[in-house]
Amino acid sequence: MAECYMCDKVATTVEHVPPRCLFPEKKDLPNGYDLRKQLITVPACDEHNLKKTKDDEYFLYILVMSLSANEVAKSQFLTKVMRAIKRNPSLLNRFLDKHRPITLQNFENKEWSRTIAIEVDLDRFDRSVDMLARALHYHFYKEKWLEGIEIQPDFLLSFTPQTAQQTNNLIGSFSKTADVLFSKQSNYGENPNVFKYQVIDENDRLINSKDGIEKLMRFNFYNGCRIILIFRSLE
Repeated sequence: MAECYMCDKVATTVEHVPPRCLFPEKKDLPNGYDLRKQLITVPACDEHNLKKTKDDEYFLYILVMSLSANEVAKSQFLTKVMRAIKRNPSLLNRFLDKHRPITLQNFENKEWSRTIAIEVDLDRFDRSVDMLARALHYHFYKEKWLEGIEIQPDFLLSFTPQTAQQTNNLIGSFSKTADVLFSKQSNYGENPNVFKYQVIDENDRLINSKDGIEKLMRFNFYNGCRIILIFRSLE
């Protein structure tokens, strides 16, 4: 019997990678559209699937609330997320706690817009992404990854007055470097308007294993929410 992608327990179910809740249901799409085609699954135990449902939902909410996300994400917010808020209004209050109004400029059209910034639970966010990365590694390479993973999202910005400019400049610089690194890498994923990913490993000769970096992945949710994953050996 298959083992869980995260541990040595016997798999009792399958985990969708990324979580199935990110993909719109047919009832929320125009007739004939299907964004749940050939979803990726990996074998999982109950602990590493069913018990993280709330974290999966939190991850979805962060993505669909991002200004970088596409129209599919906006639709997910107006349908799936709004239904959840109507069932449990306190859900929205939890997200708006510690929020603040901000003004942002679109670098493409130079237009300014008013919006709000919310405080992200980074531990919870990173926990979701870490498990997703290990599951996708298992799917792609047919083996578990039990060592370190560094997580670098390029759509979560800092609004702390003292450090925002420096932090956001670093995020922007890292994102531009990633654009160059991944520019010729294939995109994988049957539903790219929701999720697609790219991979770099030692076969591509773009990374130096002397730094302990074994692989790189780049996730792209809703054509705008990108995350770099650095798979680094602990030795």
